[in-house]
Amino acid sequence: MPNWCYMECTFYADDENKGELLRLHKTLSAIMQTPSEVENGFESGCLSKVAINHGVDLQKISCRGTIELLGDYEPGSSFFALEAETAWAPTDDLWEAVISQYKGVSFVYIAEEPGMGIFVNTDTEGIYFPCNYLLEIYSEELVPKGWHIDSDKPDYIDIREYFGSIEELMDYCTAYMGRKFSTIEELQGYLSDIFDELGNSFANIREFAAE
Repeated sequence: MPNWCYMECTFYADDENKGELLRLHKTLSAIMQTPSEVENGFESGCLSKVAINHGVDLQKISCRGTIELLGDYEPGSSFFALEAETAWAPTDDLWEAVISQYKGVSFVYIAEEPGMGIFVNTDTEGIYFPCNYLLEIYSEELVPKGWHIDSDKPDYIDIREYFGSIEELMDYCTAYMGRKFSTIEELQGYLSDIFDELGNSFANIREFAAE
């Protein structure tokens, strides 16, 4: 059983190539609507179907996974989104092979698979995915004194927040935890001292790489 990687892609094109973007969306939409093929193990939205449809060699490029959601394409728009679950790692090689058949279409993606330590965001300009850091804190055992917790949920902590910059992360933590932090290392050390030895608790700061 693989670890499943969450992957969200945005496909985009300039005005001159919007027709190619629409063609790609129509192709993916048709694949999503085809019935599952039980004898081949292909579910609706299976990435293997995407690969076969585009002549991609299943033996050379990883395509284990499924499209979970295909966003709508608004007439005249310059982009559309897609969400997928893939085995172990993002399937960027597959999408590179696919879009090579659509003139002027590009894509960026964000992917997360904590078990493999994968946190990737290829949108370096932050146009579609303006997030570079993820703060995760969960505890059923301890709410530290001085933290400005949700008054409706005073007995546990459940935080999952994305940030575009270190400054945004630090400002959030300063406001929430009631103390100022200068570096990520300082913040992580503070959180580790509190939560590492507790059961039903964890605290992580994830930084997204560009690739």
